[in-house]
Amino acid sequence: MNIGESADRREVVAVQRREVSFVSGQDECAAWLYTAPDLNGPRPMVIMGHGLGAVREMRLDAYAERFAAAGWSVLVFDYRHLGASGGEPRQILDIGRQRADWHAALAFVRTLPKVDVNRIALWGSSFGGGHVLQIASEDTRIAAVVAQCPFTDGPASLRARIRTGPLSVVALTVAGILDTVGSWFGAKPILLPMAGTSWMPAFVASPDALAGASALLPAGTRLSRRTSAVLKRLPSVRAQLSKNIEPTEIDGGEEPETGVGRDSVWGVLRGPNGEFEAANALAARLALRLPLDRPGRALARFSIPTLLCVCDNDAAAPAKTTKRHAQGLAHVQVQSYVCDHFDIYVGDHFERAVRDQLYFLERQFDRTAQ
Repeated sequence: MNIGESADRREVVAVQRREVSFVSGQDECAAWLYTAPDLNGPRPMVIMGHGLGAVREMRLDAYAERFAAAGWSVLVFDYRHLGASGGEPRQILDIGRQRADWHAALAFVRTLPKVDVNRIALWGSSFGGGHVLQIASEDTRIAAVVAQCPFTDGPASLRARIRTGPLSVVALTVAGILDTVGSWFGAKPILLPMAGTSWMPAFVASPDALAGASALLPAGTRLSRRTSAVLKRLPSVRAQLSKNIEPTEIDGGEEPETGVGRDSVWGVLRGPNGEFEAANALAARLALRLPLDRPGRALARFSIPTLLCVCDNDAAAPAKTTKRHAQGLAHVQVQSYVCDHFDIYVGDHFERAVRDQLYFLERQFDRTAQ
C-alpha cells in the first residue's frame, strides 16, 4: 500500500495563483504564490524549487496545484540567472547562490499574512532536492522536507556519468576550466547543454535524457529558429524530443531577440504563448563544482522529518547512494519508484509520488500544529 493512499480522500478547494517576487542578493527571484482563498486562519506553506537548470514551468505547477488544493499555500520560484528571475549573466548555476535563494524564499514567506510560520515545508526536486537537505541543516525552524529524485552525492553522480559517456565528461571538464578562467576576465559564459544524448557534453547525458527533460515542458513550447536549424541536420536527435516541443520555421520572419541562452545552439525555448523563456544550457564552470557537492551528508546533521522520493533506475542521481545517506536515520522516510530520473514528473509515477508527498506533509503539518 502506498503511504499516500489516504490522501485521495482530502477535500478539494479552489486555488488561486499570482505572480510575486522576492529579493535575493542584488536581484529578484520570480515566483508563483498559490493560495486557497476560501480557507480561514494561518495555513501551512510549501516552498518549491526545481532541479539542474530547470524553470518553474517544467511541471512544478502540477505539484503546486495538488498541494494548494489540500489547503496549503505554495511558493514556486525560479533561481537567479534562470527563467523569469533576475541575475546576469544568464544560465549561471552557482550552488551557493541557489541556496541563498532558498533562504531568501524562507524569509519572504515568513512575512506573508495567513502563513503559519511553524508549518513551513521545503520541497525540492533533483538538484533542488539536494539543496533542501542542506537548507534544513541550516534552518531548524522548518517543519518538514520533501526531496524528490534528489542529487545527494557529486562523486556518485560523476561515476555514473563516466559510465554513460566518458568522452563527454572530458569535454565538460575542459570547457569548465576554460569557462572558469574566462569568468575571471569578464568573458561570456561557455554554455553547454543541461540534458543531452550520451555523446553530447551535457550535464545530464543518457539515451533518455532529452526525451525525459523535454517531456516536462508545456505542450506547444517552441524551439528557437537557430536550434531548429541545427536539429534539422540531426534528425536522430530531433526524434528524441518530446512531442510537447515544436520547431520554428527556419524561413520565417525575424525572430524576437532574447537574453535567455541567446548564444546557445543547444536549445532556446519559448512557452506556447511566449509566457516564459528557458534554455537547455548552463555555464560550463559548473562542471568543476558539481562533483564536489555532497548535500546528502546534511541528512545526518538535522532531525526534521524528511521524505526522500527515490527513482531506482536513476542515472543522474544514483538511488543506491541516496539510500545509503539515509540509512539508520529515524527522521528520514524513503519511498522508492521503479523509474528513471525524469519519469517521476509525469504519468502514473507522478500520481503515486504526489499522493505519497501529500500524505507525508499532512501528517507532519498536523503534528506541528499540536
